[in-house]
Amino acid sequence: MGSSPKVIKQDPEADAAAAAEKATLETNAKKAQRRTANQSSALGGSLDTSNKKTTLGGG
Repeated sequence: MGSSPKVIKQDPEADAAAAAEKATLETNAKKAQRRTANQSSALGGSLDTSNKKTTLGGG
């Protein structure tokens, strides 16, 4: 029973960077899900303004 305690090396900066990257990936995934859900809905399909002209801007 004379085993020495385990030494755990901690790197708070690496942990924070990993957590931030994970959060960013999750947020991007949620936004992508929302985006595809909006495009497939009745209102979202009409919001495609890629080839429609608007009167905003007065030009």
